[in-house]
Order: sequence, then structure tokens, then C-alpha cells
Amino acid sequence: MKVNDLRKLSDKDLLSRLVDNKESLQKYRFQKSIQQLEDYKVLSDLRKENAKINTILREKTLDKGNIDG
Repeated sequence: MKVNDLRKLSDKDLLSRLVDNKESLQKYRFQKSIQQLEDYKVLSDLRKENAKINTILREKTLDKGNIDG
């Protein structure tokens, strides 16, 4: 998902997506270990999306703290 699309999601949606991605990542890692995974790019794509989500969540928490400014 694009960063702009992720920024439009609520914190709750981002957290649920992060949990889903982590579960999928674990499943794909297991498939990789038993050599059933055909597309290894899925692993890097999920890790990158998780990093984007974590960054956006961190930005939102910092913005909430700077409201008093």
C-alpha cells in the first residue's frame, strides 16, 4: 500500500493491519524454511510495509504531543 493511503487510515486500522502483516510474515517465513515459498519478494514487501506503518504511527503520536506547541 502507498504511504499516502496508509496515512488516511485510523490508528486502529493501522494496528490491525500491522498485526495481520506480522502473522503473514511469520507464515511466509515458515514456507520459506521448508522451501515452499515461490515468491521471496513477498517477505521484503511485508517488512517494508510494516516499517511504513510503524513510521506513520510514530509520526501520529509525535504530532499529538506537539498540539500544545
